[in-house]
Amino acid sequence: MVNKILLVDDDDATNYLSREILADLDAAVEIVVAQDGDAACDLIQSNNCPDIIFLDVRMPRMSGFDFLNKLDKMQVCKKMKVVLLTSSSRIEDREKAMGYGNVLGYLEKPLTWQSARKVIEAYFH
Repeated sequence: MVNKILLVDDDDATNYLSREILADLDAAVEIVVAQDGDAACDLIQSNNCPDIIFLDVRMPRMSGFDFLNKLDKMQVCKKMKVVLLTSSSRIEDREKAMGYGNVLGYLEKPLTWQSARKVIEAYFH
């Protein structure tokens, strides 16, 4: 179990499903949702560092990649890891995502019990 997971996605249904799966797995003490990258940055800047972020690639205002770039510039929460959780199956997006040092993986939506468990066990146990 990790202390905190942050879900960053503009889709309420995806956030609900992901939150339910992670709660069912007892994956974290706290699961927080941010509707976009700006809200996630605000949370992180207040030194509210999650252990892991499940991040959508395609969001309005700030894409997942824009968020990752801003996160690099913020220089906070150095141990935080990111898993992209997206409907994008583009090879270019996957390759770009894996170029970031804090990105652990690239999963296609929806988050499943098996994929969430695999991430938590592989990196946090």
